[in-house]
Amino acid sequence: MANHNLPSDETLLGELEILEQELRLSPVISGVAALVRLIRSDPSWSERLREKNLGHWVVVPLHGDKFPALVRLKEHIEHLTVLQGLDPLTGLANRRGFDQTMVMEVERSSRFKTPLTLCIMDLDNFKAVNDTYGHPCGDDVIKTVASILLNEMRMIDTAARIGGEEFALLLPGTGLARALKLLQRIQSIIQTTRITCGDARLSMTMSMGVASYRGKLTPDPVKLLAEADKALYRAKRTGKNRIETSPILDLGYGEEQSLVHQNEKRFLFSSFSDPSSSAE
Repeated sequence: MANHNLPSDETLLGELEILEQELRLSPVISGVAALVRLIRSDPSWSERLREKNLGHWVVVPLHGDKFPALVRLKEHIEHLTVLQGLDPLTGLANRRGFDQTMVMEVERSSRFKTPLTLCIMDLDNFKAVNDTYGHPCGDDVIKTVASILLNEMRMIDTAARIGGEEFALLLPGTGLARALKLLQRIQSIIQTTRITCGDARLSMTMSMGVASYRGKLTPDPVKLLAEADKALYRAKRTGKNRIETSPILDLGYGEEQSLVHQNEKRFLFSSFSDPSSSAE
């Protein structure tokens, strides 16, 4: 990756060192120091930006007049993470990454006849957090929720941030009952977690909508998402901090097929055993 659109290494180093000094007592200094070391030690540091999720490396608010080179670098890092299908703030999949994963998991579910469950989640009353405590506090809330999702999900699951305070959790090979156990645990952890914003300690709740296939039919990703969205809307409308589910999208399909086969067998058996059914 050519870096001709980026500031020179010398310019970046100068601004990074000033920033280090100003943030000497700040917990974000480790990320800034790591970026300084990378640029100092690796001539191909710009390639490392492509290979790694570096969205958290420069997380402090930067004044464009004082740190123009760092602002450009931060924008470049965020652009790369988006292209990789990642959300720069949380490290989760973004909407692009989520859509790509959905295509793969639908194909896998169809091929192996395995369940697929989708949960759409939305933080309750999140606008009040931004309005009362500011957007940096809102970002901390978003990152905390993302961390909870990452800690609780399995390696084969996909967590995504698909909107401002909206998340998705795609659970391959998981039916509705198992999914609900996981989601209830996540909901409980979010509710009991306290997030420090200045002198305040905030608690949050989350509403969830769930849609699921058992593996009897090829999942329709558009329908899966639409039904999960409808369930989320019901959760919001009926009091928030709730989990609402849509009817299982291929419920009854296996039973219907089995009933057809049974009726066919019954007809054939009765035709051969009943003399009156023979042609004259």
